[in-house]
Amino acid sequence: MQDSRFTLEDQVVLISGGSQGLGKQFAAKYYRETVNSKIILVSRGAEKLISAVDEITGGKVDAKRLDFDVEWSERDRIGYIPCDLSDRKDVARLFDVLAAKKIELSQVLACAGGSTPKLFRDLTDVELEAGVKMNYLTVLFLSHKVAQRFPRCHLVLFSSETSFFPFIGYAQYAPLKGSVKSLTSILRQEMPEMRISCVYPGNFDSEGYAVEETTKPSITKEIEGASALISCEECCNRIVRWLHRGYDDITVDFIGWVLMSTDMGLNKHNNRSFLWFVQLLIGTFANFLIVPIYMLFCSSNIKKWHKNQDKGLLKKLQAPEQAQ
Repeated sequence: MQDSRFTLEDQVVLISGGSQGLGKQFAAKYYRETVNSKIILVSRGAEKLISAVDEITGGKVDAKRLDFDVEWSERDRIGYIPCDLSDRKDVARLFDVLAAKKIELSQVLACAGGSTPKLFRDLTDVELEAGVKMNYLTVLFLSHKVAQRFPRCHLVLFSSETSFFPFIGYAQYAPLKGSVKSLTSILRQEMPEMRISCVYPGNFDSEGYAVEETTKPSITKEIEGASALISCEECCNRIVRWLHRGYDDITVDFIGWVLMSTDMGLNKHNNRSFLWFVQLLIGTFANFLIVPIYMLFCSSNIKKWHKNQDKGLLKKLQAPEQAQ
């Protein structure tokens, strides 16, 4: 583990995806639980950012948009910058604004992302491209500029439990979150002077989760199981607690910790996670005995689901013939 001295106070933190969900929850925590920290929210839409700042501050502070011609004083605690983080030119402009205002970031939370759970063939080209942009390019370009301009910053990336166990329905999402996990390992090797954390959330109650449920295939819900949702606030609090204890590979529930264990093989770099050595033992045991059996169970369920889908399609095709 690296430096365990994580604190919310006396920070200059930039939060991507700060207009809703976990990003907005983190911004609220920094604002309400600190006195001196400065918070900069980043997202694509200015209107949603203004609304987020208004909600976080209780309407007591006018939302200040940071730009070249806008004053940013020592008294200012929260501001926003609209930016498409999947556009490298827009990201470069974002960091030019920070430089012009002489803002030195001490923490960056890359919370931006989103999922459209569907079967691969049902996804549109636009949805596939959005998955790459939201879940990888936003992290890639942001991390790149942070590494170049703020090499002593604490960078917190957000992956997903699906990066440990990708399955049916998450083709638009899981491969990109797996890329974030891989990027984390490489950045740690290249920049040992920088603290780099990676969070692997499971399901938590947010605007994004509610939207996901509307498109999620029934077989995806079946494999996920009836896991109890935690609130967005509780998810945020758990992440902060683990960061404060010095851990840098973080899950927010027990099933996430177990799934991380199965991802740890004998050729894997040690995680900076809670009881990583126990995870290594569990992972070795599970990959020999438990995982193969569970994969047979999943495979069986998926085959049954496909058969039922084929039967349903056949009935639809036969219906017009029977009507004639």
